[in-house]
This record gives sequence, C-alpha cells and structure tokens, in this order.
Amino acid sequence: MDPGTAVAVVTLSAKILEIIRKYYKNVEGAQGEIESLANELKDLDHVMQEFQKLVGSSSKLPVAASLGATIKQALSELESLENELVPGNRTKAMRHFGKRALRWPFAKSEVEQWIIRLQRLKETANFALNTDQTSRLMGVDANVIELKQGQEASEQERLLAKLPFAVDASFDSYHRQHEPRCIENTRVELLQQHREWGVGHARPLYWLSGMAGTGKSTIARTLADYFHSIGTLGGSFFFSRSSGEANNAVNFVGTLARHLANISPQLKQSVCEAISSHEDVTRQGLRNQWKELILAPLSKTQSKGRTTLNFVIDALDECGSDDDIKRILQLCVEVKGLKEVSLGVFVTSRPEIAIRLGFEAIPEIIYQELDLRDVPRHIVEHDLLVFLKHEFGRISRRHKMSGWTKDEDLRSLVQQSDCLFIYATTACRYISDLDWDPEERLSEVLIGGPARGGNTAGLDTMYMQVLTSSLIIDRSEAEVTKVCDRFKQIVGSIVTLFDELSITGLAGLLGMPNKAIEQSLRRLHSVLDIPKDVELSIRLLHPSFRDFLLDGSRCSDKRFSLDRGSKHEQLAKHCLGVMSKCLKRNMGHLKTPGSPPGDAERTRLNTELPKHVRYACQYWVDHLEGIRADPGAKHNLPDDGHIQSFFQRHFLHWLEAMSLMAKMSQAVLMITRLGDLLKRGSDDSLRAIVEDARRFILSNRGIIEKAPLQTYASALVFSPKESLIRQFYLDQLPSWLIRSPTVEDRWGNCVQNLEMSTIAANESLMAFSSDGKYIASSLYSGEIDIWETATGALQNTLEHYKPWVADVKFLQNGTLALMYRDGTVRLFDQITGTLCRIIERPIQDYEPPLVPGIRTNIDSDAARPSLSILPGGDLVILLPNGHVWTWRWEGSTWSRFSVPGITISRLYGCLSNGALVAGILQDGATKTTELSLLDPATSAVQSLKSMLSSWALAVAVSSLDVIAWGADDGSIELYDADNGSLSELKGHPKGVLTALTFSPDGKSLVSAGGHKIIRLWDLSTQAKSLVDTALSEVGSAAFSPDGKYMAAISTYGRTIQLYGFPISDLSRLREVQPAVIESINVSPDGQQVAAILNDRNVIQIYNTERGALEHTLFGHSAWIVAIAFSQDGERLVSASFDETIRLWSPKTGASGMVVSGIPGLAKVVIIAFSPNGKHVVSGNEEGIILILDAESGLLNHAFELSSRVDAITFLSDSRRIAFATSRACARSIGVWDTSTGSQLQEFGDSEPSLDSETWDVVQAAISPNGKHFSYSIGLMAAVIYDMGSKEKRELPDTSDTFSKSLAFSRDSKFLATCTSYGDIQVWDVASARLIGFSPVNVSVDRLSFPTDGTFLESEFGHIPIRRIQADSFGDVSGPLTHWRYSWDDEWIMEGARKMLWIPPAFTSGYRHIAHHAGLFVIVHRSGEVRFMKFNQGEPVTDMQE
Repeated sequence: MDPGTAVAVVTLSAKILEIIRKYYKNVEGAQGEIESLANELKDLDHVMQEFQKLVGSSSKLPVAASLGATIKQALSELESLENELVPGNRTKAMRHFGKRALRWPFAKSEVEQWIIRLQRLKETANFALNTDQTSRLMGVDANVIELKQGQEASEQERLLAKLPFAVDASFDSYHRQHEPRCIENTRVELLQQHREWGVGHARPLYWLSGMAGTGKSTIARTLADYFHSIGTLGGSFFFSRSSGEANNAVNFVGTLARHLANISPQLKQSVCEAISSHEDVTRQGLRNQWKELILAPLSKTQSKGRTTLNFVIDALDECGSDDDIKRILQLCVEVKGLKEVSLGVFVTSRPEIAIRLGFEAIPEIIYQELDLRDVPRHIVEHDLLVFLKHEFGRISRRHKMSGWTKDEDLRSLVQQSDCLFIYATTACRYISDLDWDPEERLSEVLIGGPARGGNTAGLDTMYMQVLTSSLIIDRSEAEVTKVCDRFKQIVGSIVTLFDELSITGLAGLLGMPNKAIEQSLRRLHSVLDIPKDVELSIRLLHPSFRDFLLDGSRCSDKRFSLDRGSKHEQLAKHCLGVMSKCLKRNMGHLKTPGSPPGDAERTRLNTELPKHVRYACQYWVDHLEGIRADPGAKHNLPDDGHIQSFFQRHFLHWLEAMSLMAKMSQAVLMITRLGDLLKRGSDDSLRAIVEDARRFILSNRGIIEKAPLQTYASALVFSPKESLIRQFYLDQLPSWLIRSPTVEDRWGNCVQNLEMSTIAANESLMAFSSDGKYIASSLYSGEIDIWETATGALQNTLEHYKPWVADVKFLQNGTLALMYRDGTVRLFDQITGTLCRIIERPIQDYEPPLVPGIRTNIDSDAARPSLSILPGGDLVILLPNGHVWTWRWEGSTWSRFSVPGITISRLYGCLSNGALVAGILQDGATKTTELSLLDPATSAVQSLKSMLSSWALAVAVSSLDVIAWGADDGSIELYDADNGSLSELKGHPKGVLTALTFSPDGKSLVSAGGHKIIRLWDLSTQAKSLVDTALSEVGSAAFSPDGKYMAAISTYGRTIQLYGFPISDLSRLREVQPAVIESINVSPDGQQVAAILNDRNVIQIYNTERGALEHTLFGHSAWIVAIAFSQDGERLVSASFDETIRLWSPKTGASGMVVSGIPGLAKVVIIAFSPNGKHVVSGNEEGIILILDAESGLLNHAFELSSRVDAITFLSDSRRIAFATSRACARSIGVWDTSTGSQLQEFGDSEPSLDSETWDVVQAAISPNGKHFSYSIGLMAAVIYDMGSKEKRELPDTSDTFSKSLAFSRDSKFLATCTSYGDIQVWDVASARLIGFSPVNVSVDRLSFPTDGTFLESEFGHIPIRRIQADSFGDVSGPLTHWRYSWDDEWIMEGARKMLWIPPAFTSGYRHIAHHAGLFVIVHRSGEVRFMKFNQGEPVTDMQE
C-alpha cells in the first residue's frame, strides 16, 4: 500500500474542515448539523494521523489487507464529500441560510447519512490498525487475525441485534442532539452535587423530582453528557410518553445492556455471552433480563480498581405502567450488591404517587432524594435570568439585531415564568420566529403580565398567545375556520397519539399528503419540534402542551380545544383502515413456517411494516378505549363494520405482525381489553367474535411468538371446528397438510397452557398472588417460575437456593414466601423477583441431612416441611422433625407450638380462629395418620379421620371453615368446623385424589387425581360437573384469590393448565371412558390402520383417507397380543391369549379362517405374513414356531425350540425363515425351509452372566439374506453375528444402554439401531463401522429402511441420518419430502425445516404413534385415533406470501 494515500486523506480532511468552518461562520440555522459533521471528520482525521505515525516509525509497511482498502475508501469518500461541499458544485436545489453567497447543501437526513459513513470508515480503520499492530507483536499473518476478529465482531453484532433497543431513548441519540443542556452558570450547585455523587455513590440511587417544566430532563441530559465525557456513563434511558419505544419498560434493559456493551470489549463479550447462553431472555420479565444482561456482565468485570459507572434514567413517570415503574426501582436497588463495579442510578421524574410509593419501599440508606421545589426561589430565578440572556443573545444574532432588549424586560419574563423553565423556553421560541419581529412578540408576551389562577395559568396564557398569533391573526373568518379545523385534525392527532410519528408516518395514518401536514405545522415551531427531514418524528416540546389542549378548563378557546373522545374515534378508524390496507401474510418474508421472527428480512420488513402501520397495529384498541375513557363521553365505538371486517379479514395478519414486532403479550392484553370494552354494550355478534379471538390468542400465544407463520398453521389447524376465527380463515390452512387432524368442536374450559422451562417439582407446588395477577410454580431444578396470568408471559425465574423449596405461598401484601427444607423462609417481591428478606430457621432446631448436589427425598414416616399463614398474617412452619414454629411479625420472633406425645406430619392450613389443620403420625404397625385440628391456644387436639397413607391424602380448607379430604375410593368427605357436621361427596372416579381446592367464597370445590379427571362441585346442591380431563396426573390445584382463575399443575409435568371462572357451560362436557388401545399397525399401502383394544378384545379398522372408524372386528375372547397386515394389505392376522389365530379381511371387516386346537397357540408373542402372502408364522413364549397356510389355515410345519422366540424373519424368497431365541445367557439362531420343514442352519452362543444376574435378549433382528443376526442384551453392547463364519462383532458406543430397536437394510448391507436414549445409528454390517448418526431424543420402537438411504422410517416419521456416506446406498429413489415428528420440540418437520408445531394438548399422554408416507397416526390418551397427512410430492416452497 502506498503510504502517500494516508497522507492524501489527512490533507484532504484538513481542507474539508476549513470549508466546513466557513459554512459554520456564515450560515444560520444549520450549526448543529455542521458541527456534528465536523466532529466526525476530526475523529477520522485523528485515525489517519495515527496511521501516519505507524508508517513513520517502522520500516515495514502494514500487512493487513483491509487497512490499505480502508485508506483508499476513505480518500474516495472524502473526495465525494468535498465535491458536495464546494459552493456551486451541487446541481440540486440548496437550502438558503443567511448570506446569499453561501448555502448549506445538505438536508438533515443527508448529514446523518454522511455521519454514518464517516463512523463506519473510522471503525473499520481502527479495527484494521489494531489487527496490524497485533500481527506485528505476535508474528502472525495479519489477514488471519483480521478474519478471526471480524468473525467474532460479526457474531457479537448479531447477538446484540437481538436486544430490544429504543434508539431515541439514549441521551445522545441523533433525534435528541439539539435538546438543551444546562447553559454555563446555571444549576451550578445542583450539578456539582450530582457530579460528586456520580463519583463516590454514597448511596447508589439518586432521585431528582420536580413538577412539569422545572428542567429535570435538561439536568439529566447535562449530567449524562458529563458522565460520558469522563468515561463513567454506563447507559441512559430517557422515557417519553409520546414515544412507543420509550413509553414503557419493554426496551429498558435491552437498551442499557447495549450501552454497557459499547463501554469496553470486556463488557461487550460478557453481554454477548449472556445473550448466547439465554437466548429467550429478551422474552422474559425485567427481573431475568436485569439479572442476565446487566448484573451478570458487570459482576464479571475485572480491573485494577473498582470501576465507577452511572445509569441516567429520565422521566420515569412517563413509563406507562405503575407495575413496571416499581419493577425498575427494585431492580435499581440490586446494584448495591455489585462487588467489582460501583454503579449509581440517577432517576428523574415528577413526584407522582406510584413513584413516591416505590421509593418509600426502598430503605433510605439506598437512595437520596432532591425535589426541585425545595431549591430556593432566588437560585431558580437567577438561573432563569442567565438562561434568558443566553437565548436573547441567540435571537439577536438570528435576527441580526442589537440593543432591543432591556434588563427589566428579562426580569419581568423571569417573574412571569414562575420558576418554570418550559415557560421561558416556549416564550423564547415564540419570540425568535424568523417570520415575525422579535421586539413586537416580546411586547405581546410582556403585555400578558404575571398570570394568576393556578400553577399552569401563566403557561396556559403563553400557549394561547402562541396559537392565536400563529393561526388567527391576519386571516379571514373563513380561513380561520379552515385553519383551525386542520389544526384539530393534524395537531389534535399529534397530541392524542400514543407514539411519535414523522410527517410521512402521520400522513400515512391520516391518509393525506405530506405537503398538507407541513403547511399546517409551519408556524407551530414554538410548541412543536418539527424536523426538516420528513422521516424524523414530530415531537411535543413539552407534555404540558398536550395537557393544555385536552383540558377544556385550560384551553378556553373552542377553536383550539380538543375533544378527547372524538379524536380517539377518528384515530381508531384510521388505524383499522391502515391495517386493512397494508397487512398481509408473511410480511417478514420468512423462509419456513417454523422460522423465528429474528429470521425476518429487516429491510423488507421495514418496507412491509412502516412506522404508521406498526403504530396502527399497536394502538388501535387504545384508541377504541379512549373513546369511552371519559365517563361522560357521548361517543360510541365505530358501528360501521370496521372492527368486524378487521377480525374477518386481517386478524391473523395482525397477529403475525405483532409477533414480528415482539409484541405478543401486548396483543393478548389488547384483545382482552377490547372484550371488556364490548361488555358495556355492543353488537352480540361482534362480542362473540372478540371472545373467540381471545381464546384463539391465549391458546396460541406461545407458538405465534416463537414462529409468526404458525398463525396460519398450528394455530388454525388445532383450533376447534366451531371457532369463528378458524371459520373465517379456512382458506389460509396449509396447502401441504392434506388431511387435518380431528379437533374438538368448541373451545375447552382450559384457556391457557403455561409451559414451564423444566418439569415441576415432585410436590407440584403452586400459588397465586394475592391480587391474582401472578402465579408461581416450583421446578424440579429448584427454581421458581412466576407467570403473568392475563397474558401467559413468564415474568421471572427465581434462582435456586439450596436446600430445595418445600412450600410456596403469597402473603397478603403480595410478597412471595418460599419455605426451604432447612426451615429458612425467603421473601421475594412478586413483581421484580427481588429477594426482600431472609427469615432464618428457629435457633438450630433442625439440621437437614443434605448431601451436596443430591436432592434429599422425604421419608414417608417423616414430616413434610410446609408453610401456613395465620389469619393475622403470621407464619407457621412445619420442620421435617415434626416441630411447628410460629413467626410473629411483631417483634420478629419464633415461638414453638408443642403438643406432648404427638408427631405432626403435615400442615394443611388453618381455620379463621387460628386452629391448624394437621396430619398427626400415629405409632404402630399400620403407621396411620390422623387428620386433626390443633388449637394453638389450648394445645387441644381433635381427631377428624384416620388415614392409612398421609402422602396420598389431599386436604383443603375453605374460607367458610369447611375441611375437605379425599379417600382412596374417590369419595370426598366434608367437615364443617363451625357446627361439627360431616357430609360426603360421591361420584369422583375411583383412585387416589391428589388435589382439592375450594373457591375463594367457599361455595365450590375442585377435585382431581391420578385419573386426570378435574371435577367441580357445587357444595350447596352437591351437583358435580366435569371441568376437564387434564394433560397428565394432577399434582395440585388452586384458585386465584379473586376467583377468576383455577390452575392445575401436573406431577412431574411441564404444564400448568389455567381455567377461567366462572365456566359458562359445564353441561356440554360428558365423561367418556377412554378406550384402551394397546397397539396400532398401519397397512403397507397406508390406507388402513388396525388398532387393538384389549379392554374389549376387539380390533378396530380405521380408514386413513376419511380419518374415521371403518370396521370393528369381533371374535377374540381374550387379550389380543399381536396383529400383522399382509404385504398387499388385503388380509390381517391376529393372535390372542384365547389360543386362536384369526385371519380377517380388513377392507370388508369380514372374519376369515380361525386357527385353534393346535399346540403352540398359547402365549404367542410374534406373528407375521410371508412376503408372498402364502404363509403365516407365529412364535410363542415356549419356543414353538408355527407355519400356517394363509388360505386354509392348515398347519404346514411346527418347530420346537429351547426357549422364547425373540425374532422371526422371512427371507426375501419367502421359502426360508430365520429365527432367534433366548433364555438367560444362552441364544440360538437358525434357518428353516418353509416348504420342507427342514433345518438348514443353526448355531448357539452364550455369554457369561453379569454379577450372577441373567440377561435376556432385548431386541433381535435377522438380515433379509439370512446371513447376519443382530441382538442386544441388557446394558451390554449390541452385536452382529455372521451366521456363516460364526464371527461376532460388538458395536461400539452402544453400551450403557440397550438398543430399543434394530433393523437391517433391504440389501442386508446395513444395520440401524436406536438406543433407549434416542440415538439412531447406522452401521456397515461387514465392518461394524458407524456410518450414520442422528439423535432424536426419544426411544423409537419401529425402524426400517426405505428406498431412500438418507432416511430411516420410524413411527415418528422419516429420520435423517447425519454424516452418512453419500454413496453408501445404490437406490436413492423415494419421496421428495421427508416428514417426521420431532419429539424434542414437538414439531412436524419436513427434512430439516420446522413446518407444524404440535400443541401439548394434542400429544400429551399419547399412547401410540405411527407413520407411513407422510401420514401420522396418533392415539390420544382419550382413546381417539387422530390422523394427519402431509404432501409427499415436491418439497414445500410456497409460504403463501
């Protein structure tokens, strides 16, 4: 590379800077843009000078290839910039500022683009320069280093791009660059105090509060700027009510994490590692995000001393949710625990109640506070006077005037401002307008004089004066009417919007040209920030202007005042219109139906979903609510069909869009709020549609959030037949799904399935918060999940503290109380998940027998640790040694409750009088437990019932002091503690009741158990109703305190089923005894499925095309143990414990031959047709093999072997049959001629017993050519026998598990095995070498080789074999699409592509699954046989965009 190129860059950059200085000096109105461009150019010049130094100090030229390219690119870019800047060179029209001879040639957007280009050049040059220096030090090829570092940098950027990020929330964002800082000699003492705090952090949290317009944001920007300049700014977030990105907490943590990552390479690496390790963290609650993305990276910081950093958070009161405000404050408290970093958080806000209460909950030692109202008036007035002198100096220069202001005028303005900086700022902007004489406007302002009548009176007068002067003066009455109408339409929309829009965005929403909006706003720069670039957002200079226009008592002129309801109605219609016009399918141009939102093409997505469309999607319901926000409002919801049409045509498109925007939780709340809104009187049909839409989104929220296009796939496919949303969009069902599965007719009572990250703890602990908003559940991992009930969103996952959690309860104040097995109680904030307090166990009363890293099981004779809450709020705990202790909040002390001679094994709750409901362990051989009442005051014990097993006992206590317990026979006994009466509820299925819970009013009871039936009892009538059949055995159930929800959690399951109460229609559910299907078999042509029902001793034949039951085959009188189809599918053979073999015609359902009375029909375990269909072979437990004529049923041959038959295979010619038997460690393999009955070959093998135990063959298979035999034994390795040479080869990597299934390829060259762990392996038979591998993580029972050698056929579909040799199979013909069911993540896959997600309710508790040529047959837990068939033609390419 020529060193002269870098010199040329330095020379040219100096020349351009000189040109820019001339513009800065002579052009008015663009100084900010000019200064920004000059600063970037200076930074680039500095990098080039560093390169010059490197060249001058070394005899070797740089070796990094990209450095030379970067220098050349810089020279080219600067030459282009120079060409644009030289006056007269630009042919396009230029903006005119100041002197006619010089015009600034760029629009603001063009300046921004040049800044971005220069920044990229600088970053690239720095990167290449660092790489070059590294290569010199290490003696490594610089281009290799550069490639590696470039890959790492690219990966880091990819990870950081996943963070939710609010661009405009940063203090130094491009859109905020012209927002004011404190000018020199103002706020001197205040700023000094804050700067000192930012260095030492005497208290980690600082709250600056003040009323609107007092300058809080200006102080925050100034402080953030100062921290940035000294290198201690960790991040900033400036909330804004008018910004959709910054008016809530969704982007809060992600934005701060992005800022942290930019501080140093070390922090960037730590943040990226956190994102990589917790890929779903951005979809979790704030607490988890804060923990993983902020605290964890900061905790890993390594430096010589303790690093000092500061976060600046402005306008916290403009965060839309009080709960989020509380969360943020609690999260800020956690910074005090950082060891390596001294992190301070500076917060500004109005002194509103939610924030004040949030700070009052924080110990004073953690935060310090300053209210700007406490700053002496004379100091504020001094600062205002300095500010006004500064601004009037700028106005003088702008208008080229001097000597027109007087000191007394400025002092008068100070008095009129009444300590409000926003008043002074608005007055200055009003006076500085270039279209007016500033002296005249100053007089107008001063004439108004000091205002009276309230804190906002002076500001209101100023706003009225601005509007009158800008819109009314010098206009005719007709013009005034037109201008004011346009003002209400455009400015009314701006102040009513829930997010900022640009001129282009506002024009798109309102359906009008940009020019009309620009003309209407031209004179309103005093109150609005109106960028020259039409793509940048229009902003209110201060929120008080919105308050003024929307308050009729403040804005008395009806020409300007706005009717809130009317504006919301207009905007709601505009939003519905925009969505109807712009939304469509696959707006993200995703490649597959299972693609996550992050795979969307961002450029095309921004085109498909521009800002005004995104706005409409997010806020249309808010505007509908706004119509009725005022109780006195006369406006109704739009009744012209807009809403109903939207649901019928674009609801699914909207869901897809909300998923692409990562707003699914918001979508759930929007539809729920719309439903509540319609309850106040609307069209019944619309209410029904919205309710159906609510059920649709609640049922499918999780999968739509993960894969937007599943809106049209899984969400539609598995919705009930009568779902209105499903009916509206039947034409959107996937074209590649030929047969959809059978679904329910209507929505069930379960409204949501909450999918836990791991399985539940064995105690199935679960509790609702006191307000019903959250539900907490314990995981087997020891962690606690906290869910939001309204949306189903996971809010927090509390970390695991050892030992394990023993009980979960919410206190009345909302605190989550967790009792651990060592007796410790930890209290957590339900919203933030912050640990609030630790209550240590009573003075070493119990020392838990814990083995590190091993979970201790509770002995059935010991006490189960538990926690109860007394009526007054005090806590009662039961320790594993049977001791009961009470924690008194008053005095914070423990007291022992003791009754001599008894051992308490369980605590179930307490009555309103404080009596404890407990299980008392009785000594003796029966080890019975008495359910008793314990009176803490008198130590009296009242026995209620004796139970043989306390652990099987479900007990519940109602608010009416009724105690319920379940018996083994399914009955439920009720004891009324008030009158001592005992009653019984009968009708629950027999079996152990594992869950009982009363409704909050005590009038209803829910029962559930291992039979999965959930029943609701009306205790006034003892009437029972079926609520649901749970996905699996119910471990516990609970009502929310408000009675709106009932939750049931599975034992060792991963799902919490959430039910909405009251349930409107319980009568339609009927209990059906599920059919017990033992196995299924698909015919070779895939047209029929045979299912064995041993509770009825019948075979059912299903037609796969119709998905319906076709025939029921009666005849067997005992269990049917095996069935098989003939190769042509025309016949079916079955064997039964009734010692008969029957042949059937599955096409007609007719019974054929019945074989009986022959020795060897007892205990048949295997049955099969020969390939040519002429013979039927069976093998039994006693080692007898029968060969029957398939036409006549006559016995052709019988072979008596030494032990049980494990495998039988007809060889390809149908003339020979191979068998394998085993007993203990002896095995026999042989080949027989089926026509003559003669034995052709036999050999035996034995294996030494292991630890004196015997091991039988688990699986066995014989190659079609009869030359090889494979089997697996216990936990030993699978083996391959060469039946000719008698050589045995063990297959490596198959020990420590057993092979669940074995299959030879059709040409006998390859063997496929599946271990019990779900690892599919393909072996070369001749060499016993592994040639293919695929982990499916589920045990496969049936394996076979189709003609396509890159896949295996299984009951889960086609399984791809990884790393297989391309030329291993000669015949690779077969289907062009390969469908399989991925057990791990519950997807139907086409090759490697996720196509259809299967919800847990569809597969949970499934009994059997089978696959054939794209057809999946799933036997549900209910006994229902369900069918899905997928296209077997060309691979799916059409995503129906």
